[in-house]
Amino acid sequence: MSKFLEADISFQPDKITYVGDPTEGLGTPEVEAGFEMELTIMHEWETPLMERHADFVCERGGHILEVGFGMGISSQFIHENGPASHTIIEIHPQIAEKAREWAADKDNVEILVGDWLEVLPTLYEGTIQITPKIFDGVFFDPFGLWSKEYTFPQLIYPHVKETTRISHWNPLKFEGSTCGFMNHPNYTIEFEQIPIDISSMPDGYCMGEIYYFPKVTKNG
Repeated sequence: MSKFLEADISFQPDKITYVGDPTEGLGTPEVEAGFEMELTIMHEWETPLMERHADFVCERGGHILEVGFGMGISSQFIHENGPASHTIIEIHPQIAEKAREWAADKDNVEILVGDWLEVLPTLYEGTIQITPKIFDGVFFDPFGLWSKEYTFPQLIYPHVKETTRISHWNPLKFEGSTCGFMNHPNYTIEFEQIPIDISSMPDGYCMGEIYYFPKVTKNG
């Protein structure tokens, strides 16, 4: 992760990228510098799917948590839904600066800079720090193999209620959850199948003709 945090992000009109090690975060020896490559963090191609994610997690209104700002596509759709508050956790300092610029005129938005694994457990109601902050909607879309997505169900559990709408970016070509929500005793997951045009899919994406949109709720 350290190499990613030190990398310069290329902010382009249609995407954001950086030159880095595609295996960083796997716990394997790092590749030599000559084998590093341009990696896409986010592409505007995701826009229609980001809108669906945003609308779902905002179904109940209230307080929304978003992990990963990226290009701000989902953030803008969430903002347009008019949440009471919108908390965004972003790990890369250059992307976080873009997030601050985007949020400068939005009083209900809070940008928190850091690793979601470390930031999320610090979110409490009020100043006494006894009761975890509860969210009405959560969209999880971090970048990188170091994000440890499989820990998300456990770490988000104290911050959601039965009516909370939870979703995450899902690159799988079948009904499955990269975050581990499938067959989880504490959650129910359903999938909406959304046709996608793979002919327009940018390099760096490896998805099928159907996007399996995960809709997750906490069990009572």
